[in-house]
Amino acid sequence: MPLPAPPSVRSLSSKLLILTIIWLVLAMTSIGYTLVLSWKLEGGAAAINDAGSLRMRSYRVALLVSEGANPAQIGQEAARFSDTMARLRKGDPGRPLFLPDNAEVRAQAAEIARYWQHDMLPNMTREKLDPKNPPPDIDLGAFVNRIDRLVRLVEEDNARNTTLLRFFQMTLMAMAVFGAITMMFLMFLLIIRPLNELGEAIVQVRDGELATRVPVVGNDEFAILATGFNQMAGRLQELYATLEDKVRDKTRSLDEKNHQLTALYSVTAYLHESHDLNTMCKGFIERLIHLTNADAASVRIVDSKRGKLEPVAQIGLPDDLVYTHDCIHINGCYCGDAVDQPSAVIRFFRELPQKEQKHCERAGFHSVSIFHIRANQQNVGIFTLYFDDDTRLSAQEQFLIETLGSHLGVAIENIRLAARDRQFAVSEERNLMAQGLHDSIAQSLSFLNLQVQMLESALGDTHDEQARENLAFIKTGVQECYDDVRELLLNFRTRISKENFPDAVNTLLKRFEQQTRVLTQHQLRGNGLPLDPEQQLQVIFILQEALSNVRKHAQANRVDIDINNQNDFVMRISDDGCGFDAAMLAARQARHVGISIMQERASRINAHIRIDSRDGGGTTVTLTLPHTERQAA
Repeated sequence: MPLPAPPSVRSLSSKLLILTIIWLVLAMTSIGYTLVLSWKLEGGAAAINDAGSLRMRSYRVALLVSEGANPAQIGQEAARFSDTMARLRKGDPGRPLFLPDNAEVRAQAAEIARYWQHDMLPNMTREKLDPKNPPPDIDLGAFVNRIDRLVRLVEEDNARNTTLLRFFQMTLMAMAVFGAITMMFLMFLLIIRPLNELGEAIVQVRDGELATRVPVVGNDEFAILATGFNQMAGRLQELYATLEDKVRDKTRSLDEKNHQLTALYSVTAYLHESHDLNTMCKGFIERLIHLTNADAASVRIVDSKRGKLEPVAQIGLPDDLVYTHDCIHINGCYCGDAVDQPSAVIRFFRELPQKEQKHCERAGFHSVSIFHIRANQQNVGIFTLYFDDDTRLSAQEQFLIETLGSHLGVAIENIRLAARDRQFAVSEERNLMAQGLHDSIAQSLSFLNLQVQMLESALGDTHDEQARENLAFIKTGVQECYDDVRELLLNFRTRISKENFPDAVNTLLKRFEQQTRVLTQHQLRGNGLPLDPEQQLQVIFILQEALSNVRKHAQANRVDIDINNQNDFVMRISDDGCGFDAAMLAARQARHVGISIMQERASRINAHIRIDSRDGGGTTVTLTLPHTERQAA
């Protein structure tokens, strides 16, 4: 846990930063000033050099004048003197070259310039000197003395600057020595000594002296560290004093987690085995009962369209509780109310307001725990644990059970996907068979039908009644075979799902009416469980076979289909045809392939078929699928 900083903390880093900044400012100021002095010394040295050149140029001009040199040459030399003097007075920072910022020096330079302009230059640069007269009297010594005095003044200023430069250099050395000593002292005082104290305290704690504490001095970072160390040492001392209790608690916690992991692995491994939906859900709640010591449990699948909770598996519940109206409908009881809740719902009946008792209360249970079955963020169903007492599940147990519910949801979705894959595989195989029939038998029958028509045309008006009668029989037989194959092809291509089962029935009856011109009437009623894909497929095939028998044998004018989907699924197909003798049918049942096929299809879904008929009284085929063979999907 991070330690809060004491109020008004004076940071050690801030102190060191301030001291460093102060030392840096002083050092940079001294270094900057030494640079300025060096720059001045360089400028003064250049000024001394140029001032010395003035003496040389003045002597040269005087020599040229005394020798009677060409005035142009004298003027050129005088111009150079003037340029040097002007540059000396103005200065040249780029070299650097400048006179010291000294009033006496500036005055002396001005005096030299004035004397040169007014006294020296006019006499030396006259274009024509009288050869009979001697050269003008030029006081060159006085002029040179003025230049010497300027040089001396600049040298004196440079000497002062040199003294200052040495002073600041010594100051920098002293600052470096003082700063190093000061930093070492501060490092020892502010860092090394507190670290040594902390290190000694750590060694003592390592050796088992848990009562060791570090004195808290000041309010900087080391004070925070000392406070944290003291708190850590106190916590270690407290933990050591209660170590056995902590070990016992941790051991119990690890045992609980190990138990939960074992349960999670066991249930997950079971759900990954191959089971049908009812068996899997029953095994799931058996393991939950063992895990939670519940007295009963149930699993129900949510059917949002029908607003129902369809029972799938239960243990320890009376039948009237499983199939009662309130317990089946959503929002009919505690389990239904929990469907729209985001998380698990726990109900302790004695804590609820006194009102009409629910069925689970009347069955003797004191509390229920309701959990969701989810897959891909979808609510697949719920499972409920029933307790005869006020058992409270811990947060860890609730989390584990919710996790197991998610695994159950994935397993249910896998079962549904596997069923769809099987249905798709069967559909693809039937399509291949239909293609084979179409490419072979159907085309052959079509060819035979065409040949019979051509033969009939060839016979024309022949009076051979026997040949014409036989030809009519052949034509009728070929046409019936062709119709049978076409019907078989349509049956093979039938695809249904629980969403379009009514549409599949309507399509089948419309096709039957178009083929036979026989009126059909049907009704679908009831709000029971939807048939699973395999059941729906077999029901459609049985209906197709029954209608095929009506087309071939019944000579009916009307067919009524009644589908009643309650707890049991019942489908009745009645016609007003010629009927048949039931006793004769029983004796010749082996020869009636259509009826055998219907019975075989019914047995695949654990349903049974009853056929009622009498001569001239029509026929009724009744298919019954018991509720015990139905399951939510």
